[in-house]
Amino acid sequence: MATPATSSRPPALTAAQAVALALLKHGHTQRTIQARTDVTPDVLYALAAAWDITAPCGTVEGHACHQVRDEDPCGPCATARGRADARELARKRKTLPAAVRRARFGNPRRRQAASR
Repeated sequence: MATPATSSRPPALTAAQAVALALLKHGHTQRTIQARTDVTPDVLYALAAAWDITAPCGTVEGHACHQVRDEDPCGPCATARGRADARELARKRKTLPAAVRRARFGNPRRRQAASR
């Protein structure tokens, strides 16, 4: 009797990872999933690819599932790419150091005082 190959099995899941995959499948955003389960997006999408779980089409998460699998996105997911790019730019903008923000955008207190 032959034993099944262990390399074809997806990795075992923790309870948090299983909940995260279920939330992804039911259309929750990656931000909500990470807040509820502490599963980071890179781990979430890698597990989704291993377990053959996809997010609903037309969502940023659905687009990310296509990217992880190295496949062309479907029509609705291709339009979600713009939203994914906007999210990434917003995330980078929020992580700018305070000195760089002041240099690029000025001091918001000075702008408020000048507008009065």
